[in-house]
Amino acid sequence: WFRRMKRILCVIAAFLFVAGCGLQAKTYMVCVGIADYPDTKNDLRVSAGDAVTVSKIFEKNNNADVVLLTDDEATVSATCVAMRTLFAKAGEDDVVIFFFSGHGVPGCFVCHDGYLKYKDITDIMAASKAQHKEIFADACFSGKARMTNRRNSDYSPTNVMFFFSSRDNEYSQERRGWKNSLFTAYLERGLRGGADTDRNRTITARELFDFVSKGVKAASEGKQHPVMWGKFDDDMPVIEW
Repeated sequence: WFRRMKRILCVIAAFLFVAGCGLQAKTYMVCVGIADYPDTKNDLRVSAGDAVTVSKIFEKNNNADVVLLTDDEATVSATCVAMRTLFAKAGEDDVVIFFFSGHGVPGCFVCHDGYLKYKDITDIMAASKAQHKEIFADACFSGKARMTNRRNSDYSPTNVMFFFSSRDNEYSQERRGWKNSLFTAYLERGLRGGADTDRNRTITARELFDFVSKGVKAASEGKQHPVMWGKFDDDMPVIEW
């Protein structure tokens, strides 16, 4: 009798564990990195590797669905299709993330074959049911996308957290011998636990910004300042590690 009850309890415990896992928020992420542009004079060194690095962090999370596009794969059309398809799967409690590393110009990211407008990205995100929406960009002058300094928790379908590598008049820097740019290097360290100041294994928006901003400013000797803005709660979870 005892052994039978023990087996029954084990089955119940396993069922509850699986059911609980199914209730966890899921992350849907599109990572884009372009180092090899059609014109060699515009080539970058580590941007494709930046996207690979960030995608691997989230791929290790069993509750994440990640699409990676690098170099000639990263066309405007392919990027938009990936976002529309993936972000449409998200429920209200899930998280959708877009990461970009490459060239940037005012109002756009530069894909392999043309310009991807910020508005196109936010329009695609607005169609998603997810309340938590995040855009990370490692691109020169990426801060030019900034339209407001306001940040609050008044959520709506268009709310997005923007976390960009530099101010609107700054270059996003690299370091010889580093496999990633400064911003992505500290983003990786932060997402892998370095930013978890309260050690609860959840990295929040505020924790991540404080960690990455401090690291990038120090490594660049004050020449690069990451920026974050949008409508979101400082305690919004970015990743559980």
